[in-house]
Parts: sequence; structure tokens; C-alpha cells
Amino acid sequence: MLEEITSLDRCKAFINEVCSDTNYVDPHYLYDSNNLYGALEKKDQHVYANIYNGSIDGIFVLLILSTEKYIEMIIGLSKSEHAYNELFKYLEKNYKGYRCDFVINPKNILLKNILTSKNAIFENEQQRMIARSATNTEYTLDVQLYSKRWKQEYIDIHVKETYWTAEKVLSALDRFRVFLAIDKERLVGYLDVTYAYKQNEPYSLIVLPEYQNLGYEQALLSKAIQMNGTNTMMTLVDVNAKEEIKIYEEAGFDVIKGQNSIFATITI
Repeated sequence: MLEEITSLDRCKAFINEVCSDTNYVDPHYLYDSNNLYGALEKKDQHVYANIYNGSIDGIFVLLILSTEKYIEMIIGLSKSEHAYNELFKYLEKNYKGYRCDFVINPKNILLKNILTSKNAIFENEQQRMIARSATNTEYTLDVQLYSKRWKQEYIDIHVKETYWTAEKVLSALDRFRVFLAIDKERLVGYLDVTYAYKQNEPYSLIVLPEYQNLGYEQALLSKAIQMNGTNTMMTLVDVNAKEEIKIYEEAGFDVIKGQNSIFATITI
């Protein structure tokens, strides 16, 4: 039976057991255990335990946004098919028609098979990379912080099929920095990256095709890392995107082994 809980005190042994198993540990837990332990204090996040024969066999943290009919599984800890089935029964009973996103451990075949049976759409496996400091490479390319004079050009070249559109990023400059790459008074690329957290993340990195492989990607990333100060920066890159991984490495990112993930989405 799945029930919402307000304390994780009785769950610690179970959490330690699952998280010590590389086949079942949740990627978001590996990134930051506070994604679990801090969930009880976060708005719109709910923590559930599945109880079976008097014992816990699943812990789940869900972000639920009713106005947007959207759910994200922030944490999923279980080695039990029964627990996952109980989770999906609960979702199907209470949130029919919602979109639900998952970031899962590629080794968690149990959850992957259940999602497949629910007609989930999977993206390619992602490699986690971390930057703690910029490289010593000096770039002479013109990279600068966003200013209003470039607003329309920035909107024009920005990725359109994304939640964080140019307009939304510009309305959230309390958490985003926007870096621009300029060549001869022309906007040739941009980087949207968070800056308000201990661990920040690039959200969108675009360089016009004719300016790619000239160092603009590395220059944008390097500038963002420099301004990130003592905070870390994290990104996820397709494991097969060797050129993209190389760009991030040249800018100061390191590959973090054992923390790969797969994004999946379903409509409940």
C-alpha cells in the first residue's frame, strides 16, 4: 500500500540498502542526497512509502504540479516490482491525463521494463559531467553577458521547442545568466545557465552552424564557469556524443563515472 509520509526516520535502513546497490540507486540521489532528505520541506513535493507485509519496499518523491497537469519522479528507490506497480496504480487512479517524467538509472531494468509497458518515450543515455573550475585556456573571442540591445537577436536564434524559451529565461534572470557570443556586431551564439545555486547547470548552448568548431562553445562555457565562483556546474551529455563531450572537457568539465541516467516520459 502506498502512503504519503512526513518523516524518513524509519526509512533509513531501506534507503541505505537500495542506494548501496549500483543497479537501483536513483541518479538524483547520487547527484545530491538532499533531493530525498530535503523533499519534505519543498513546495509541491510529496514523499511516499510503499508498505508490503509490514515492511517498506519503496520510497518515492514526486513533484506534482496540478495546474500544469505535470508530475516528475524526483526520487524512486525500490528493488520491488510490486512497489513500482503500486506507484503506477496510484498515479493512474489520481492523476489520469498528467504528463509524468522520470530520470532513471540505466541499470534499473525493472523500472525500465515497467515504463516500456506503459509506452514510455525514452531519450538516449546521458553522461554526467561536473566542472569545478575553468581551464587555463584564454579565449580571445567576444563573449559577454546579455544586454537588452541583443534581445531580439537572442530570441530569434533561441531554441523554440523547449520549456525554457528565450522569453521565459529573460523573465527569470534571478536564476539564469545569459552569455552571448558576438562576431562583428552579429550574435552568433548563446548560453543559458543557472547561477543561483551551489550546483548550477547549462540549459541551452547554441552556436550558429557556420561558427561551430571555432571555439565559441568552449568560450561560452568557460566564461560561465569562471563567473560560477566556488559553486560547481553540472551537465548531462548523450553518451554517444563524443564531440560534445570533448567540448565540455575542453571547457573544464570532467566525466563522472557511474552516474549515467536515462530520461523517460509517459502520459498517465
